Amino acid sequence: MREGKPIDKSHIYKILNNQVYLGEIRHRDQWYSGEHAPIVERSLWDAAQAILGQNPRVRGNPTRARVPFLLKGLVQGSDGRALTPWFTRKKNGRLYRYYLPVRENKEHAGASGLPRLPAGELEAAVLEQLRRVLRAPAMIAGVTERAIRLDPSLDEAQVAVAMTRLDAIWEQLFPAEQQRIVRLLIEKVVVSPDALEVRFRPNGIEVLALELHPEPAAEDVEEAVA
Repeated sequence: MREGKPIDKSHIYKILNNQVYLGEIRHRDQWYSGEHAPIVERSLWDAAQAILGQNPRVRGNPTRARVPFLLKGLVQGSDGRALTPWFTRKKNGRLYRYYLPVRENKEHAGASGLPRLPAGELEAAVLEQLRRVLRAPAMIAGVTERAIRLDPSLDEAQVAVAMTRLDAIWEQLFPAEQQRIVRLLIEKVVVSPDALEVRFRPNGIEVLALELHPEPAAEDVEEAVA
């Protein structure tokens, strides 16, 4: 048996350059038409190769240029006024991210009563609250009951696995997917000088549980139909 290992960048590049998917087979250093059917169209292959042919640093610039803010559009002060994302990059390349009260810019310094909030610390505090909710047995039981109403094929084990799975894989998700999930679960984050309140969306966790629970196997579907 050959044990598996985590997929890394080199493995991805190997897949993207494997012409076996084009219906070809390699002999020594040459590729020839094989007897198996291709599973990737030539046009798609050529488009991928054109991207891979670019300078890696240039190709990565648009991705690096985007600065992720997990709570963008969700954070506000206790007065209902929004906090807006802001960042600065020092000469050494180090990035500093913050959430700034809008009132500070529109009125005067200190108008909101809030400091400039480091984005990393605020996001970590919100995620910790979110994770506590996902782990709570009482929450799992309540979500299970409501989720089963939406999908009678679910059971408590499936919902529990779905909720704990999100906690386990969170760090491996792309920033865009993390932000999508946060917006699905959280309605707003209210910050005051001495408190942090996370308000969750009604039914948000149930909807996410339905997204995350494993699809039934084909044989299970056939048995259900039979």
